Parts: sequence; C-alpha cells; structure tokens
Amino acid sequence: MGLSSQATDESHPRVGYAPWVLVVLVLVHHFGLWAWTSWRRDIPVLLLLDRWDSHHYSTLVLDGYSWPLWAFLPLYPGLVWLVRLALGGTLPPQVVGTALSTACLLGFVAWNTHLARQEPGHEGLSARTPWGWFVFLYGPASFALHSHHTEGLFLLLSFGALACAARGRLLPAAVLVALCIFTRNQGCFVAIAAALLAAMREPSWRERFVRFGLMGCGALLAFTGLLVFEWSRSGDPFMFLKAQREWNHVDSVWGAIRGLWFGNPWHRGFNGWLVLRNVFGAVWLVFAVVLWRRDRALGLYALLSLLVMLPQGDLGNAFRFGTVLFPVMFVAGDWLATRPVAMRWTVALLLVWLNHKVTHAYAIAKWPY
Repeated sequence: MGLSSQATDESHPRVGYAPWVLVVLVLVHHFGLWAWTSWRRDIPVLLLLDRWDSHHYSTLVLDGYSWPLWAFLPLYPGLVWLVRLALGGTLPPQVVGTALSTACLLGFVAWNTHLARQEPGHEGLSARTPWGWFVFLYGPASFALHSHHTEGLFLLLSFGALACAARGRLLPAAVLVALCIFTRNQGCFVAIAAALLAAMREPSWRERFVRFGLMGCGALLAFTGLLVFEWSRSGDPFMFLKAQREWNHVDSVWGAIRGLWFGNPWHRGFNGWLVLRNVFGAVWLVFAVVLWRRDRALGLYALLSLLVMLPQGDLGNAFRFGTVLFPVMFVAGDWLATRPVAMRWTVALLLVWLNHKVTHAYAIAKWPY
C-alpha cells in the first residue's frame, strides 16, 4: 500500500480506548521523568517547569509585557494570569500553566474522540488507528502540550476551529479562529484552512466564495483586534513582529535556503540535534504532501506551518512547531499502521527514545524545541 492510498472505508475510526491509554502513559512518562530528574540532579521542580519560553510566559504573567516579550501573543499568558488570579493569585505561573495546558490536552482528546464517534468526517482531523494517536502523542516535543507553553491551548482551539469549519458551523469556527490568532502566529494558517474547509462544503462556486469571504472577514477582524491590542499596549501595532528580531532570522531567500544545510553564520560545527530536526522536517514534508493529496485545506495548513520556519535560518524549532500539527501526525501514524510489524515497532522505539531525550533536555535546560 502506497503513501497516497490508505483504506478509509470504515465509517468510524477504530481506536477504542487507545487515545486515553496513550495520553495517560505520556503524562506518567513525562511527569515521572521530570520528577526523577529533579531528584537526581537536585533541580527544584518549579525551576524545572520554568525553562526557556516557559520562563518568558511566567514573566508575562507576573510583570506584563516588555521588550522583547512582545514576540509572544497574549491569549495564553492572559488565561494563565486569569486562572491564577481566580485561584488566589499566589500559585507559581508555571504550575498554573502546566495544569491549564494538561487540561487542554485532555480536552482535545475528549473532543476529538467524541466527534470521531458521532460525526466521522475529514481524514486528518481524527486518527483512524491507535498508531495515529501514538505518533501524535509521542511526537518529539509532545511535552509542550502539557507544560507551561501555548501548544496545549492552541491544539484545542485549532482542532475546534477546523472541525467546526469542516462541519459547516461557521460561527463557532470563526470564534475559535479568532482565539487561535491571539495565541500563535500559526493562527493565521488555521484561519486559511478553516475558511477553505467551510467553503469546500458548498456545491456552487458562489456559495464557496461567500463562505470563504465570511470566514476571512472574521479572521481579518480578529487580526485587526490583535493589532489594536499591540498598539494600545506598546504604541506599535506590529510590535509582536519587530520583537522577533531578537531571535535568529535571515535577511534573504538564500539565507533561508542555506539554513537547510546549516550554512548560516551562527552554525558552527556538527550539531546532531539540528540534523534530527531536519529529518523530522523531511518526514513532516512527506506527510504534509500526502495530506494535501487527500485534503487541500489541511495539507496547506501543514505546508505553511513548515515553510514559516525557513526565515529563521534553520529548523531549530521544528519539534515544537510540529507538535500541534495533529493532521500530519495522524496521517503518518495511520500509514505506519499498514506497515510490517518489524517496521512499526522499530519506528515506535525510535519515537519513544527521541521523545524521552527531548523531554529530558527541557528539564535540564538544553534546547528542546
């Protein structure tokens, strides 16, 4: 069976309780690993949960925006601030954020499996096999889905937006798209995919243009709201883009291309972790194309999410960027389910190993994204 052909004649995905078993396994694995690392290396738990971008979100919750934290969009830290305030305002932000993200991940599993049972729809929105869920939940940086990061929230919102759009529910889809835009830069790609999903349900081109236009207007209104927020708080509506200059970026198309073989000025010597991210990016590209051949809207979302990393000069954030792309992960896992047993379990062991190493890297403050 080829990559582009997979049996999809079942009316209901055959996953049973696998998503719940796997998500519990992942949570026990990751939190157990962090507890062990905290004890063995004498790292305070609160410090372990506050690495890299998690620390930036904690700063936003406690102190508000300042340069260069404008690069982080407001919905996630705002929600953490609100939940923390409701709980008395004394809990560490990283604890509140971890609890919130874990709840979002569990909410995604519940919503996804419920819709898959009740209203089977687009391939890619739900996994058809337990292997689809395994590949998604054991993606390299899946720890970000249940820790103090935006990923858990964005996963829940983006799935809701795409699922509602695919089922013709324009108002909830538009609201969820707006929330995605306030959460991550990838929210704009969710808006495009949701508009296409809503439009392609209609038989006539006129109705398709109307639906696409309605969804597009809603997304444009949300983006305008984001610009107003940025302007009101910083005096510059594009401050969230300008602040990203504090991180590595290229200034030419050639810089973006040569980053694929680590040819930019900041690349020094051999870096096995960057090579692994390129391998992950290549697999991502393959299954994004497979997804494109089955569903143009979801495939475009996956491809845009990959291409947007190129201006950074390499795929140094590929693990984290890819962890929210459940359509790609589901399709990859469902394809893996059709492979020989030896191949399946070899890939499974490699995924668990890589996931374990990346999750541990976050705990000890090595680059995990």
